[in-house]
Amino acid sequence: MDYSELSDKAAENMRLALPLMKKHGVPMTPDNYAVWYEHVSGSNIELSSAISSLIKENPVLTQLQCKSLFKQFFNVEKERTEVMEIRQELARLLKEIANFVYSSVNTADKTNQQLNTILADINRDLSAEEIHQVVDDIVAATRSVMTGTDLLSERLNAAVVDVQNLKKEMDATKRESKIDVLTGLANRRSFDDVISKVTKDADSSGLDVCLIFCDIDLFRNINDQHGYLVGDQVLRVVANTLKDSVKGRDLVARYGGEEFSIVLLNTSLQHAKNLAENIRKEIASKRVQRKDTREALGMITLSFGTARYEKQEGVESFMQRADRALYMSKRKGRNCVSEAPPPII
Repeated sequence: MDYSELSDKAAENMRLALPLMKKHGVPMTPDNYAVWYEHVSGSNIELSSAISSLIKENPVLTQLQCKSLFKQFFNVEKERTEVMEIRQELARLLKEIANFVYSSVNTADKTNQQLNTILADINRDLSAEEIHQVVDDIVAATRSVMTGTDLLSERLNAAVVDVQNLKKEMDATKRESKIDVLTGLANRRSFDDVISKVTKDADSSGLDVCLIFCDIDLFRNINDQHGYLVGDQVLRVVANTLKDSVKGRDLVARYGGEEFSIVLLNTSLQHAKNLAENIRKEIASKRVQRKDTREALGMITLSFGTARYEKQEGVESFMQRADRALYMSKRKGRNCVSEAPPPII
């Protein structure tokens, strides 16, 4: 991401953000600057909509409103807090299970030791994925002593149900944290997890992986001329078209703002280019209208960059090549597909 296009883009965002902050009475703090830089970049539609609503009511923002924007859209502690709460609930359930086992027959001693070991693990700083594994371990350990007394079995069954319900809640929270709310596609976090896994698989097994980056051309003009709600409508149209164009095993994600990514497995580079070209034609053929006035928005186009993963090149090189190919399409005049050159390994 160190090439000139991105540097120019960052400088332009900075040039736009500072006078806007001054205009709306926003103090020049790092937190506030992060909010307004994200706003002018067009990469966070929800944030921009929130800012537009606030300044429409009052053009000068209060410090409380500024802090609220940062807390709402840059709250990195939220997931950490949720994981801590889940750890505490698991520890409570596990202590209850261990007490049941300890007060029962001697044959449960081994299981009791296993549960105490798991309990010790919960007390350290586990990630969400590690907690997920602990839940599986708890269920397996408790089921191993189900042959005890009727009372013990009844209590253990109830505890196992509690743990399994907690696991379902955790699964649901994990799914929600990886979905883009506006488009229903996978979000950047989900994309990062998948691209990291499939490139490691490609290194070890030779899995054929291709990547497509695509970007809505002149998307800022749509927002400027028609507003962010119409921009949201365009994002959904593009997202649905991308989703309908791939197979279930492939991943379509909203990479950020008006940029999307497609991860293709067991796919040749030529097939990836053909797919990108088909999507490009389909999007360009659509005639999108405003839902409120039926006003035509004109032709919507996308630019594409494609790349095939080369064994042992690494995920960062892979993504940079696809991104450079996307910017090649932008320089060619947009609304086209470009192929990334091979990596220098």
